[in-house]
Amino acid sequence: MNLDAHVIREKALTVLVTSFFVLFVVMLPRYTDTAKTWFVLLCLMALGYLVLNFKLVRDTSFLERLFFAAIILNFLWIALSFYANGEPGRGASFVWGRHFYFLFLIPLFFIFRKVELPDRTIILALIGSVFVSFIDILIDLSQVIDHRLQGMNPNAFGPIQLCLSGILLFYFLKRPGTLLRWLALAGFFLGIANVIFSKSRNTWMTLAVLSIFFVFYLTRSQPARMRIALLAVVVLLICGAYQLPMVQKRIDHGVTSVNKYLSTDDYRDPSRTSSIGVRFELWKTGWHMFLENPLLGVGVGAFKPLAQANSERYQVNKAVHHFKYVHNQYLAALATRGIPGLILFLLVIGLPIYIAMSQKAFDHESEVPQLAIVFVCMTYIIGCFAEDHFEGKSATMFVSVILALLLARISKMRLEKGPDSRR
Repeated sequence: MNLDAHVIREKALTVLVTSFFVLFVVMLPRYTDTAKTWFVLLCLMALGYLVLNFKLVRDTSFLERLFFAAIILNFLWIALSFYANGEPGRGASFVWGRHFYFLFLIPLFFIFRKVELPDRTIILALIGSVFVSFIDILIDLSQVIDHRLQGMNPNAFGPIQLCLSGILLFYFLKRPGTLLRWLALAGFFLGIANVIFSKSRNTWMTLAVLSIFFVFYLTRSQPARMRIALLAVVVLLICGAYQLPMVQKRIDHGVTSVNKYLSTDDYRDPSRTSSIGVRFELWKTGWHMFLENPLLGVGVGAFKPLAQANSERYQVNKAVHHFKYVHNQYLAALATRGIPGLILFLLVIGLPIYIAMSQKAFDHESEVPQLAIVFVCMTYIIGCFAEDHFEGKSATMFVSVILALLLARISKMRLEKGPDSRR
């Protein structure tokens, strides 16, 4: 009876973790509020599992423990800078309703290491996610509804679609000879279509940079002639995308906005109120806040009230009064929690890449999670130059779940190789 009860508990845990993960991934991009429910349930289950099995922490590598420590210290520093600055603005909701979520990456890592989701489940979940988003966008377009106003912010939607597309592409490249491989390729194209539909210029730029980087990386063992030919094809595809009216309109508008912004030094000029002009003004505002508070920053939640109070002194356009964020994650970290905050953020986003790159491929099975970790982190490393993704919920939830899943797969392979493989 005890054995039967144990088996039932194991199967129930597997079913619940798998269900919550699939529902979260599929619904997040276009039904974000509903996806939060599945995220919370998945996190609570993971937390309960870790509390009951805390000794599993001993079975982690030095790099994994270092990464977990960086996550915890990052949150503690954010909280410290917030409370040290007198709990400014709406910062309490930012600290506990957004940044706090990333801590759950740690218990999620352990539950995904316990319940290893099959590649088939992951591929189908990612395909389902991009397919639901694609169909939902087409329905909005057919009804003459602005699809960018549905679901999450398009600047958050774009990177998530790009990450899903990249992971599916790696499954196509590294899982030959299966039907799922071709389904993954179809999902990749749907995801890229969603990236274009997002109209996020920042994501488009990120896509271009990552495409060139991974062409070189994935073909590093190929002859130089082949690498150059593939690079030429990718560059032609990127340039050809400009012929799409949706892309052309957004890029031309962006170029015009930049030219107008640079043509005058008057911070009151209307050129400062375009989407790109406002972003430049926000960056200036965030930089001034950092210079005045280089150690602790001003605390999360303080950006908007301080921008309203000091826009004239900073000589930035009053358009910044309406924004809660800097729209640059690196400047956001500097402005709201100082130099230590930026260092801790860089550790949090950079250590997974180091973990993935430093692990020699244990076998063919480890290639996809390694490449996927690098791709996801680089998507946000590049994208964070023009957005502060981790000041919001969407990226925080998505990255915490996906990185936990991928890191857990690498960790489990390491454990299966025995203690000599621990780093």
